[in-house]
Parts: sequence; structure tokens; C-alpha cells
Amino acid sequence: MPTTCTERILDLVANLRLEKGDRLPGERDLAQQLAASRNTVREALITLAARGQIEIRERSGCYLISAQTQLPWHNLRADAEATIDALRAVGPHLAARTAKHCQAEHIRLLEAATARLGQHLVDRNATELASDYVSFFGVLASLAGNPYLDMLMKEIVAARSQLTAATSLDKAKAGSFFELHISLLQAIQAHDARRAQLLAAHGLDAFAVMLGHAQAPQKPRGQSS
Repeated sequence: MPTTCTERILDLVANLRLEKGDRLPGERDLAQQLAASRNTVREALITLAARGQIEIRERSGCYLISAQTQLPWHNLRADAEATIDALRAVGPHLAARTAKHCQAEHIRLLEAATARLGQHLVDRNATELASDYVSFFGVLASLAGNPYLDMLMKEIVAARSQLTAATSLDKAKAGSFFELHISLLQAIQAHDARRAQLLAAHGLDAFAVMLGHAQAPQKPRGQSS
């Protein structure tokens, strides 16, 4: 069942049996049919246009190019190093954006995700830890308010299986990683965007070290040893 507004629009396109070149319903009609705000619909249409699935014509409307749900880089097969590098590039920015405007319900989502990470550490389950940590940034992307970043993180999350090479967790490295992650959650809770950005960067470094993909990073200023 479709969950995002973009998926629901594509589902509607399928139900209406629209073909290439056909005009989509207008923003107001889409908002009514999907029970969504016009701003949400507009962002979803922009995302579909960025994927090359629709064409937005000024003063005319939106026209279907392709109803394929695959992203432009759907066939990309990134390795672990590329996946971590992409996370390092976008993760800190997502943490900062989320810290600026997260609500109580968002914090509860992040707390639940963090609790799962903690359990994986207790179980010393490197595979599930890697998977859920990348998914944590996927949650940040869904809260950050930028459909392009959300789309990018969906691809990174889809490639998270590349990070499961580690078969065991070093206790000291895992502890350092989780300490930084807890501090990141606290910074987001405090709406401290600058510190959230810094801690996300250092947490991702520690994550890479824990999985054996990098050398040990320096701790951020003010972080206990």
C-alpha cells in the first residue's frame, strides 16, 4: 500500500489509467483526493519531476512522462565505502535540519530507533546494527522537509546491506560509537543544530571505524574520553 505522497500520486495515475502525455489532475484536485495539503502535493510533484516521471508546464499543469517508480539511479550498486561516504556527506546536514524543527512525536521515533541500536549492541549483532543505523538517517531525511534529500536517503538505505561485512563488534569501538549517537539524540532533543551536525559527523566516523572501514577518528571537542 502506498505511503508517501509521491507513491500515492503514482497509484492514482495507475487507477486513472493515464498514459504518457496525459495531464494529471490539478494540485487542488490531488490534495482533495489524497487528503493531503497542497504544499505536500506540490513537493511530491516536484520530486516526480526531478525523477523524470512528470513534466511541469507553467500555467498548464503536470503531464505524465513515465509511471515507473524506479529512481534514476535505481540500478546503482554502491560498495560499503561509497555508502559510508554518501552518509558522511548528507548525514550531518540532515541531523542539523531535523534539530531545528523536530516535534515531540519525531523525538519519539528517534528514541525508538536508538533503543533498537542499543539492543543490537547488547546482542553484538553487527548486521542489524548497521542496517538500523543507516535507517536512522532515513528517518532524519523524512523529517528534514526536503524531498530531494529524502529521495537520496532512500537510495542509501536501500544499499545498507553493503555494510554488513563485520561479523563481530569490538566492545570499545562500539561503546564509543553509541556514546556519540546518544549525544546526537540529545542535541536533536535540545534543538541544537550546530552540535547535532558535529556529533553526526563524528558518529558516522566512529560507525565506519566500528565496521572496519576507517581509522579511529578524534573525539569532538567537549566529548568525554
